[in-house]
Parts: sequence; C-alpha cells; structure tokens
Amino acid sequence: MIYLIGMYINMTLRKNKNFIYFISGRVITNFGDSLYTVVLAYITISIYNLGADSLALFGLIAFLPSLINFAFGTLIDNCRNKKSLLITLEIVQLFSITGILFTVYFRLDILLIFICHFIFSFANTLIYSVQSSYIPEILRFKKTDIEKSVYVMNITNNTVDIISNFLSSVILIYISVISILLIDMFTFFLCIALFLKIYVKNIVYHPNNNNQIQDKPNFKNNILYAFKYFWKEKTPSRIVIMEGILSGLTTMVMRIVGAYLVILNIGVEYLGVLLAIQRGSELVGAFLSNRIKMPFNHFFMIDYLVSGASITLIAFIDSIAIKTALFALTFLLIGMSGTVYGKMIYHFYDFHHIGKVTSVINTVSSFAIVTCLLIPMIYDDVENLIIITGIITVTFGLYLLFFKKSNVSIEKMS
Repeated sequence: MIYLIGMYINMTLRKNKNFIYFISGRVITNFGDSLYTVVLAYITISIYNLGADSLALFGLIAFLPSLINFAFGTLIDNCRNKKSLLITLEIVQLFSITGILFTVYFRLDILLIFICHFIFSFANTLIYSVQSSYIPEILRFKKTDIEKSVYVMNITNNTVDIISNFLSSVILIYISVISILLIDMFTFFLCIALFLKIYVKNIVYHPNNNNQIQDKPNFKNNILYAFKYFWKEKTPSRIVIMEGILSGLTTMVMRIVGAYLVILNIGVEYLGVLLAIQRGSELVGAFLSNRIKMPFNHFFMIDYLVSGASITLIAFIDSIAIKTALFALTFLLIGMSGTVYGKMIYHFYDFHHIGKVTSVINTVSSFAIVTCLLIPMIYDDVENLIIITGIITVTFGLYLLFFKKSNVSIEKMS
C-alpha cells in the first residue's frame, strides 16, 4: 500500500517517511469510512427494516457535529501533541464501530446504533481539522511541500473513494455484515499502527506577525477570534463562503438527480452510470489540477462562470449526449478546484491557525449543505432547482470578475 501511494508522490515528499505513514493512514481510513457508510445503510434497511425517514436521520446525525466544529478549532491548534489527539480520535471511531457490531450481533435496540453513529461522526469531523493542522508539522513547515501535499491528498482521496465505494458494494454481496464490520475495525487498527510510526521533532515555528492573533484563554473569545481570523482574509473567506453554498447546492442536485432522470424518461438504473461519470470526471480534474498556475480568484472566477453556464444549459439542451458532456465538464472543474482550494487555505492563513480555519470552513460548508438539503422538501421542481443552482454559480463568477478591488493582494499559485 505504502509503495503504491509513493508512486504518485513528489520525490521530496516521498523521502519524508512521516508523510508516507500519514497519507497511508488516511487512505486506509477512507476505505474504512466507505465500508462503514455502505454497511450502515444495509443494517438500517435490511436488518432493522427502517424506512427513508430513518436514513435521513442518520444523514442528519452525521452532519450535526460539523455544525459545531468551529468550537474546537482553537483547541486543536493549541494542542501540542496532535499525533496523540489524532490517534485518540481514531480509537474513538474504532470503539464506535465495535459498539455497532455488538448491537447488530445481539440484535440490541437501534438507539445504540444511533448513539454510536453520532460518536463516530463527531470524531470523524474533528479528525479532518486535526489532520489539516498536523500536516505543516509533518512537513516541517515547508510551504512548497505543504502545497504539493494538497495535490497528493486530493488525488489519493478521489482515487480511494471511487475504488472503495465499488469494493464496498461488492464485498457486501459476498460477506456477512458482521465480517464487514470486523474488516472495518481492522482498517482502523492498521491506521492507528501507521500513525504511531510518525515521529516529528519539535521545530520552533515563527508565524507571520501580520497574520497572527493571540489566542485568549476565554473559550467564548477563542470562538469569536476563530471567526474573526478566518474573515480577516477577504479573498479566501469569501471564496470559502461561495464554495460552501455551491457545495450545498451541488449535494442537493445530486440527491434529486434520480428524479430528473425520470423526467427525461431515462431509467433510474442509469443513476449508477451518472455517478460513475461524476467521480471519474472529478478524478481527471484532480490529476489536471497541479498544472494550474494562475491567481486563485482568477481560477475560481473561470470555474464558476464555466460550471455555472454548464449546469444551466443542462436544463435547456435536449441532447442527452450534450447534457452528459456538460455534466462531466462541471465535475471536472470541481475535481480541479479541490487542490486549488486546499492550496489557497495554506497560502493565505498562518500554519499555526489552520485548525481553527478548517473548523470554521467545515461548519460553514455543513450549514450550507444541511440548508440546501431542506430546499427540495419545500420546493420540489427538479428542473428549476438545477437552473437556480447554475444561475447562482454564474453570479458568484461575475462577482469575482467585477469586484477585483478586494482581491488586489492575491498571488499566483506556486
């Protein structure tokens, strides 16, 4: 596993064993997360015979911790031993899966699965911020290596997601639920073993005084400072807000796209093909993203204008082939934006404050996603919702095109 990952990693990063252990652990837990998601849906439907409302409740529970993630950013940044914190959170997830296994094996009350799922989701939410905050330490605060790592992580995440989603479904056909849960537990054991191998020497890091804010001991003040620090960088903070809204709208569209296939007189069984095109396009975009060399606001301006126009045209063009091509183009750009977005965060914000920034970002994105997922419950015209999503995306692109005064300090991606 480590060798295969190393083939796609820049030579400088490949020599850093700590980074190899770290990215390998991420890959393994990504696979474990996919197993968890698939088997949880199966347990809910096939074993406990619950309906769509319970599935929706599981989805809501998964997002709830993200809505309060902002409260933990400063605590993560101030943690002196992020390795121990990361391993602790992985252990919490391991125990959560163990709890689900015992609940299923002994056919205990479904409430226990809801509780374990909340604990798992809570730990999973914090892990993202801890990992983002830990990366600069692992790469010894070398800005060039950190930006390269964003590309590597984007590629591996997309690749593993595609492979693991497919394998998870296949495994479920041939292996019992209990066996899958045991395999899932093993992935977290392996991840913990890899993270234990990470050894980072203490480095005195001197942040840029212009970007530094003092963390105050008062918990309430720390939360306010997290938002204040995030918002003080005008360009990335505004792009983050726009990305969060568009992420919510895209998630909403992908949830209702099955209904759109029905409107087009296309069988819902082709939804799998559409999802494959989506993930494949994102993967290609991720591979191409490292070739982008332009100011961040220019990229997102082009991204929003082109993808917004593509989404809007999908609703007006009759040709299925052209609709599919526009759909693929949209997710190609989304795949490219993942790397650019990650580089932008590390570029503008001080490494010492990455935990609080990513926590705020996670909260903003999750709030937007939850809000957008509620829209179809109030207004369910699928075609108009697609058009509205396209128009909002184009509007964001026009904002970046015409309001350049707030973006004068933007630098090119390295």
